[in-house]
Amino acid sequence: MRILPFIIFFYFSSYCSAQVTVSSELKQKLEGKSTFNDCKQTILQHYNEALAKLSTKDSIERKPIIRQLKKWNRQFWISEYYTDNQGIVQDRNRVNLDGLKEVERNFRGEDNGNRDQANPWYSMGPENVSTGKGIGRIDKIAFHPSDPNIIFAGSPHGGLFKSINNGANWFPISSYLSSLGISGIAIDPTNPNIIYVLTGDCNGHNGEFAGGAGQATVGQEISASKGVFKSFDGGNNWIQLPPFPGITSNTIYQGRELIINPSNPSILIAATSLGLFISDNGGESWSVSITGPNIRDVKFKPNDPEIVYAVGDNTFRKSTDGGVSFGGIISITGATRISMAVTPANPNKIALLSGSSTSNSLVGVWISSDSGDNFINIYSATAEPFDLFKNYIDQNALDGQIDFNNTIAISPFNENLIATGGLCIWASTDGGVSWDQKTAYWPSDVDYIHPDQHIVTFKSNGDLYVGNDGGIFRSIDEAENFDFISNGLSISQFYRFELTNDEGNTWGGTQDNGILQRENPNSNVFEAYATGDGYDVMTDHPGRTNNGDSDDVYFSINDKIKKDCISTICDISVPNNTQFFANLAMDSNDEDRIYAGYQNGVYISYNAGDTWTNTGGSGNWCIEVARSNGKVFAAGDGIANQRLFRLEPNGAWQNITPPAPYDSSLKITDITVHEANPDDLIITCGGITANSKVFYSGNAGANWNNITYNLPNVPVFSIDRDHVNGLYVGTSIGIFYKRPTANHWEHFSNGLPPVPVTQIYAELINNEPKVYCSTFGRGLFFTDGYRYNCEYDVNLDNAYHSGPFIGQAEHNLTSMKNNGGGEGTNVKYTAGNRIVLKDGFRANAHTKFRTYIQPCNGNTD
Repeated sequence: MRILPFIIFFYFSSYCSAQVTVSSELKQKLEGKSTFNDCKQTILQHYNEALAKLSTKDSIERKPIIRQLKKWNRQFWISEYYTDNQGIVQDRNRVNLDGLKEVERNFRGEDNGNRDQANPWYSMGPENVSTGKGIGRIDKIAFHPSDPNIIFAGSPHGGLFKSINNGANWFPISSYLSSLGISGIAIDPTNPNIIYVLTGDCNGHNGEFAGGAGQATVGQEISASKGVFKSFDGGNNWIQLPPFPGITSNTIYQGRELIINPSNPSILIAATSLGLFISDNGGESWSVSITGPNIRDVKFKPNDPEIVYAVGDNTFRKSTDGGVSFGGIISITGATRISMAVTPANPNKIALLSGSSTSNSLVGVWISSDSGDNFINIYSATAEPFDLFKNYIDQNALDGQIDFNNTIAISPFNENLIATGGLCIWASTDGGVSWDQKTAYWPSDVDYIHPDQHIVTFKSNGDLYVGNDGGIFRSIDEAENFDFISNGLSISQFYRFELTNDEGNTWGGTQDNGILQRENPNSNVFEAYATGDGYDVMTDHPGRTNNGDSDDVYFSINDKIKKDCISTICDISVPNNTQFFANLAMDSNDEDRIYAGYQNGVYISYNAGDTWTNTGGSGNWCIEVARSNGKVFAAGDGIANQRLFRLEPNGAWQNITPPAPYDSSLKITDITVHEANPDDLIITCGGITANSKVFYSGNAGANWNNITYNLPNVPVFSIDRDHVNGLYVGTSIGIFYKRPTANHWEHFSNGLPPVPVTQIYAELINNEPKVYCSTFGRGLFFTDGYRYNCEYDVNLDNAYHSGPFIGQAEHNLTSMKNNGGGEGTNVKYTAGNRIVLKDGFRANAHTKFRTYIQPCNGNTD
């Protein structure tokens, strides 16, 4: 049988979304498909055929199909950025790491003093969401062994965060590691400054498809692990530990869990999708404990670390020699994922939560009272009234997401108090015999917390902490009430954002957390504007349209297009549409003329969305309207071998797809049209094809020039022009700038985490150039615009710094800066005359530090 390469290398990080269900019928249709586009079109056709058999009014049967389409479409969106020239999706982490190495080589600076920018980037949040209780996904939570105020939280796409005030505030401590997915956190109980993290997305799934053992289940996105990182100082500095046996730089696998022996903290055990690994020297070397199968969780028996438990997709194993080897296997028939809990309240007790993605239901809650020698299924969906993976409050129960939301914990004081997480939180006070749903799925319900639970864990004082797609929640009364404690978790995944209107508002469309709005430009606190998977946002502010008055807000969310109708939110969706994530645009001379780009065409409305007409072409990738005359450009993959289109005055779409080296397998990710010249346009491209990133046309697409120059071979997500026609491009590893007449790009990512930059705005604010961007994993950022000249003398104080940093001076640079962070910290100083390192300056272990005496940035082209 042929493995699907698009699925094997399904990207991200992270960006794992909710579980996709693959029927046997769909599996059969996908057999033999070898490219991303073939798989995508097959999947879309499969679900559209299913919808066509139903009445448009038959919402009960349509709802699960639409739900699956949403999950597929958000995976399509991100995966298209990472296809190679054969149409095969590659591992995001490997692509980005190779790109960062390429940047380091090409921008080293010995003879390229004009190729870096010193402007630092600053986060503009969201650092909190005042309404809606959703900011971003958390998969792991860990507690300091002796200080109850210190808590750690791991995101699958934004890194590790730390709180020193019991969750009241959080701050990032691993923003520049080669993998920002956190799948395990282990803290040395004798020296809590020593912290280990296992990287990757613990909820990415490695199962089987088309006979390919160890390959990704169709539809799941992979956030590949880069192994274990270690900090000796509480998370300020990090080093990468040696890889597990058999792991190479090309190996794609997921981290699942990491634990540390409480009696001998030199012993670590890591659960991964490739098996179980153990170290007896603090991660300096590893050996194999369990080979091959996907290990989902691992736990030490409380009070006896010689006994170790491990669970796979449908198995339980036990070790009596500290995890070196494991004995017989107990199988849970029908299960596709198991989570596990133990408790010091009864060290002999184990609880397993098992479910089946095949049947989309609970298999059972299994309890052992003899340290795993025997189990009984005390609660199963076939014999009991409720499925713990589903929701029963308000509307009908939704399907569970067994392989995505599956977590269980037992109170450290009361062995009969058990909490589980599926779509919602459930709790039992009688040891698992009966259960109550404690949280609601729908935001309108009183007991709502964000759905899709990834971790439930009890602190030593009995407080219950929950990590889900919205952030972190805490209950101090045995799951009766929950508080949202996510202030500072700037981990939102933005698809697009609308900077401001003349009222100072900012909006953005996010994965899992809908449309977020900021009304105070001086605050990093946002509020929920609409729930779902928010995508594009636009307003009729004067910067977008000549007669705009900022009274209209349009946004695409899931498969809908909606509009703020003052007293309510109006649905202005294209009728009978089943496509997702519309690209929105507005005519600059008529605020009521709006466009929606889908794969099957670009729709136009002349009356602010009351009615729509399909004009043809394809616009599911991006769409842009020229400010000067309303000329429309769109990009999409709805027409064979045609990817870029221009709308002609007669209403026809003209194919203006660039020639080689552009290839039709490459996603056109953004379009910018000169404000005064509608024939001057530039496009950017995703994909992993070198020298095919940015293309320029001066005659509306009739001819093209390749202006990729020295950009690294990573996907380009976004582009914008500044007031002098310089270009900013956002890539998967940061931002680069090209001066109007230059034939090279300059690195413009000082302090920006290496996450995808999905949109850029270059603006003049009070005649001062500013740059704003959205990221897919770390929220929004801003900085000053490109500087053509450096400061004459620069003095850097002794503040602690981690991550990339550029210091530049025309004459002298003096530094007392403490450069930490270890892995991922790359510091470069440049001055025309002299660089002085004074007392207090530090370049800590594993930090890269270089100095150059050469002309300042911007002095030459």
